[in-house]
Amino acid sequence: MTALCIAGILAAIGLIIFNILHRHRRVIQWSHPACNTVMLCGCCICLGAAVALGVDGRWVQPQHFAGLCAARSWLLATGFSMAYGAMFTKVWRVHRHTTKPKVDSKKRMHGWKLYTMVGGLLVVDAALLTAWQLRDPLQRRVEIFPLEAPRHHDDDVHIRPELEHCESEHNTVWLGVMYGYKGLVLVFGLFLAYETRSVKVRQINDSRYVGMSIYNVVVLCLITAPVTLVIASQQDAAFAFVSLAIVFCCFLSMALIFVPKVIEVIRHPTERAESGRGSGSGSAPADEERYRELVKENEELQKLIAQKEERIRVLKQKLAEREAAAADGGVTQGTGGGVVMADLATATSDYGTSTNYTRSSRASVSDLDFSESYL
Repeated sequence: MTALCIAGILAAIGLIIFNILHRHRRVIQWSHPACNTVMLCGCCICLGAAVALGVDGRWVQPQHFAGLCAARSWLLATGFSMAYGAMFTKVWRVHRHTTKPKVDSKKRMHGWKLYTMVGGLLVVDAALLTAWQLRDPLQRRVEIFPLEAPRHHDDDVHIRPELEHCESEHNTVWLGVMYGYKGLVLVFGLFLAYETRSVKVRQINDSRYVGMSIYNVVVLCLITAPVTLVIASQQDAAFAFVSLAIVFCCFLSMALIFVPKVIEVIRHPTERAESGRGSGSGSAPADEERYRELVKENEELQKLIAQKEERIRVLKQKLAEREAAAADGGVTQGTGGGVVMADLATATSDYGTSTNYTRSSRASVSDLDFSESYL
């Protein structure tokens, strides 16, 4: 497992170098290279945490075991916030484009905004872990198992297995706080990824791959966290479960986000060859402009329809009042009825109706019934 984690760290470092060397390419620029670098750094830290999870009392003295426990929690929490926070920032940016169509498509998101979102998650992690470390630090606790018979019957010995745990006095409370905070971030990221599953934005050409990565991370985290609490006494199974989940999340996220970019750069090593093809997964500027025009036109039409419906409602009310007055007095208003009928003709013509009304000096009750039924 250590060899696999080291291979993943080397792959992440190679992708960071690739991201820096080809930062002038549009396929890299339109995927927020700052977010990509932060995500890769987070993957390196998470893989380092997986290595730390495999270290036990054979390598660390009992007096130094508390430091190892703190290193595990800090590495895992920090790496997760950096890797998942970078992907969360991307999908949030896509969701912002969809909910605010009037945002300038040529305007890029500044790097300090991206770092601020990831930094906010890191600040919350630092506050929780610092409080945990100061109030109730993790300590080495040994779980003693019953004696086991020797493998060979001629041996006059018995084996007493001992398992080392990193626990504090109120360990369940602190884990509940950390899991609750991380769970909220996971669920919110899953919601944003689902809302933007079919959205293409030119400024973030890998939004779909980021959404797929978030799906995988959320599913694995929601499965791994409760299972490890149940099988904590089985050290081999618990370590395999946690480390494989970390490795799988890191490798899959790096593959989904960077493999298409590497293939694109290999196929088209020059910018000229790439100029006529766009970003591969992003939409054309003309399509985005057309989308904004349609949204604006739709808003104007909705306002116009609301105005016409209000006008028709007023005219119907007038017709009802005149019909009631005619039924009570037995006298119809000729000139007034003609004006109302003319207004009705004008209102209905706005909806594309070509019905012609004959203006007469006297409007009968049947004419009013006809206009009522027409509306």
